[in-house]
Amino acid sequence: MRIVVNDIVAVPQSGGVYSILEDFYKEVCEFNKQFKSVEWIFILSDTYFEETDQIKIIKKSEIKRSWLKRLNFEFFSGRKLINSLAPDIYISLQNTMTLGIKAQNKWTYLHQPLPYQREMKFSPFNKSERKLWIYQNIVGKVINFTLKHSNTKVIVQTHWMKDAVLNNKLTRTEDIYILPPKINRIHNDVRSNHVNMASFFYPATGMAYKNHKLLFEASDILEKKGYKFNVYCTLTSEELNTLNLKVPNSVHCLGRISRNEVMNRYKTEVLVFPSLIETFGLPILEAAMSNDFIIIGNTSFGREILAEYKNKVFYDVKSVNDLVDKMEHCIKREYKISGSAMEIKEKKSVIDLILNSGKVVTNND
Repeated sequence: MRIVVNDIVAVPQSGGVYSILEDFYKEVCEFNKQFKSVEWIFILSDTYFEETDQIKIIKKSEIKRSWLKRLNFEFFSGRKLINSLAPDIYISLQNTMTLGIKAQNKWTYLHQPLPYQREMKFSPFNKSERKLWIYQNIVGKVINFTLKHSNTKVIVQTHWMKDAVLNNKLTRTEDIYILPPKINRIHNDVRSNHVNMASFFYPATGMAYKNHKLLFEASDILEKKGYKFNVYCTLTSEELNTLNLKVPNSVHCLGRISRNEVMNRYKTEVLVFPSLIETFGLPILEAAMSNDFIIIGNTSFGREILAEYKNKVFYDVKSVNDLVDKMEHCIKREYKISGSAMEIKEKKSVIDLILNSGKVVTNND
């Protein structure tokens, strides 16, 4: 059996997009230890991973250089390359499906939420929002067209994304699957009982919809009220400049930090999560598995992920005063933390789902 995987857009330092590719490659390596008859071909923008007897990489860096090149690949030139490889299964991890693929089974991993959310609209006239507007209004139409006209099965991470796909009539109900991301259990350690409730942590990149502005405004108000506290975020200097944010004294921008440090901070600080848009919101789940206390906006993804988790409080996602109120209660240690972390049932991997191995996953899980 030959499986071709396309993820040309994923590059290191691209956040969750690359994490999806990296995790999938690791799953393939584990799968290959047991199944020697499956051949994998990755189409990437560079040779980011090691090739093996069963794994080959085709480098197509030129396609990453512009959207016109990617559109040409997805609509016209890509079919020639991929069909020449004669895949039994073709998998796109980059939201769009290449048209004209003759593989018997085609799968698209859809993880771009911008075209489907309703919480926020972006402007092409705002420099910091222009790229987001393009994703919301132009890229979204490209994604929808390729899904509608390619007879592909679609994998999403949440129920709200599934509903969005069905509401847009992009595929049939029986061809869409919900598959939450798997969590590395090596990091699943419960937090200490002696945590600093006046220390907040927000791991997020500098996209406008991550809503750092609201968090910074809340921090400024709390400072003026005389509270002593700290907020740690993972913004870089470049992102701060792009967002044009004034950093309050209580806020510390760490830049990119290691995954181990992120996990350790869940155990010692309160997760504050003002993001307006997420496909899934992995930090939310990771923090809940560490029994962290979470302050989060009242969003569809937040309600879905934390439905059964106790150590959380929701605030009005567009109200700075409501966020100030919740952070203030935290600083005063007025929230009680229960002793139970969120328990996560073992999830199927993308490979398990596509090859129908292991436990059966139903479309309506």
